[in-house]
Amino acid sequence: MKIDLFLTQELNEDELVELARVAEDYGINGVWTYNFVADRDRFMCLGLIAKTTSTIKLGPAALSPYELHPLMMANSLLTLNEFSKGRARIVVGGGGAVMTAMGIVPKRRVRAVREAIEFLKLAAGSAGQPVSYDGELFKIRSYRADWAQSELPVIYAGANGPQSTRMGTEVADGIMMSDFTVPMTREVSSQVKGAFATRGQSADSFRINNYFAWHIKEDRDEAEKEARRNLVLRGILQKNYLSTFMTEKDCDYVSENMGPFWAAFRRQTHVIEGVPDKIVQTLVDNLTLTGTTDNLSPIIDELQSFREAGATEISLGLHQEPMKALHVIGQKILPALR
Repeated sequence: MKIDLFLTQELNEDELVELARVAEDYGINGVWTYNFVADRDRFMCLGLIAKTTSTIKLGPAALSPYELHPLMMANSLLTLNEFSKGRARIVVGGGGAVMTAMGIVPKRRVRAVREAIEFLKLAAGSAGQPVSYDGELFKIRSYRADWAQSELPVIYAGANGPQSTRMGTEVADGIMMSDFTVPMTREVSSQVKGAFATRGQSADSFRINNYFAWHIKEDRDEAEKEARRNLVLRGILQKNYLSTFMTEKDCDYVSENMGPFWAAFRRQTHVIEGVPDKIVQTLVDNLTLTGTTDNLSPIIDELQSFREAGATEISLGLHQEPMKALHVIGQKILPALR
């Protein structure tokens, strides 16, 4: 199983470049940038990384065709791929906070993602010839990127449900999930293998990537606080996530008491007012990698469980003090997983 990192664009130019360089030296597979509402431009950040590294893969996750038209998405992706000499990749998803901030109400999300991926594939593989795309939602005429001569970029479908997973197996090079637990990952892996088997194809080269939050620190209390501050983002605490490790009663409790979780995130406090600590701790233990640097065995075991469940890649979301986290991953986690 390969290890990727998510690097927030809250980092400045020097920090981004240095993190990517160190990650490359350790043998990290790739880095991703987020698609948040008011971050530094993801493609410009990745372009900086592309010019200062040589092997590490890089791309944005996840871009929605409702936020960026597939034609413009192709221009940015193929430019990044040229600058990085064939190391670019992208996750195309249905949209989230950015789309909401833009006041866009999407329809037929899975169809929109499918068409965006189909066009990106067509544009990337056109070998300099003009191509057109006649989709149900997107229509593009005479697109010709004759300057795009690098190895084809890798295109993932953002897939947090059965429909998007099925679509991804049909048109993408892989799928990326977000915050999926081990049982959920196992179920998706089974679905992917089943879809390929139905078509008489092998799923061996298909990528199954899962984003998972990393909160490992020297001090357990600091790790717990960081995990709790951001807990509401873990699958937005939806019942299909929680039901893999909580009773139905506790799942219902969380669903009925989302306010305190959102309040804690907005205030960036670890205090989730009114919610029993037992429930909060159960969420932290199952939806994040939280622990201390002097006891990494449980973290390594969980990562190995993801691999055994069918994940071919896992993307670790770094938070505060990302360089410290990177050194732990590079020196302790990667060797243990090889």
